[in-house]
Amino acid sequence: MGGGMSAIFQLTLSRPWPWAILGRGCRVLFPSTTDGQGRSQAVRPPPGVVGHYLALQVGRGWDVEGAAFMERRLGLYVPADDGFPDGAIFAVARLSQVSTICNDSRAFGRPPEPWWRGSIAWWLDEVLAVEPLECPEVASLTPVSQDFLPELRERFTLARDGLWRPSEARKNESPAPLEASGTGQFGLGL
Repeated sequence: MGGGMSAIFQLTLSRPWPWAILGRGCRVLFPSTTDGQGRSQAVRPPPGVVGHYLALQVGRGWDVEGAAFMERRLGLYVPADDGFPDGAIFAVARLSQVSTICNDSRAFGRPPEPWWRGSIAWWLDEVLAVEPLECPEVASLTPVSQDFLPELRERFTLARDGLWRPSEARKNESPAPLEASGTGQFGLGL
C-alpha cells in the first residue's frame, strides 16, 4: 500500500462477496448499480483507478443472486454469517485490471473463469486480510476518508508484516471455557 500510491479507494461489497474473496479465493468482481426501474447496470471504475489499492468493505446488503450463483454454478455452501462486523473494511487489494466480456477470453475460455458473472470485470491481486476497521459505507468508489486512512495504513502494515493474523485473532476472541471447580454449583462450595 506504500510505493507512492496516494489514494486508496473504498469499495463496499454486499455479502456474501467478502466471504467469497477471503474464504474462497474469488479475485474478480462485477460491481453494479441499480437504475430507477430496478435494473442492474455494470459499473466501470473511474479513469486512473486501475493499479491503485481498494479498501474492501462489508456492506449491510445481501446479494441474493450472487449467493445463488455461488451455490448453483460453483457448488459452494454460502454461510449466512461471515463473522465480519457491518461496515468493516476487511481487506485491501490492488485493482490490477478491468476487462469486459467482449475483450477477455477468461469469460468463455477453456476452462472459463469460474467466478465470471457479468459484463465488466474488476480483477484483484495482492489481496490482504486486515483487522476489520468499521467505518461508514460508501455508495460508490471513493477515496478512503482521511479520518480512517491512518488506521487503515497501520492495520495493513501489521497484516503485511505478519503481526496480525486473522486465524489467530479469531481463535483468541473465543471465550475461555469455564473451569469446573468440583466444589458445587457456582464454585461456592454449596
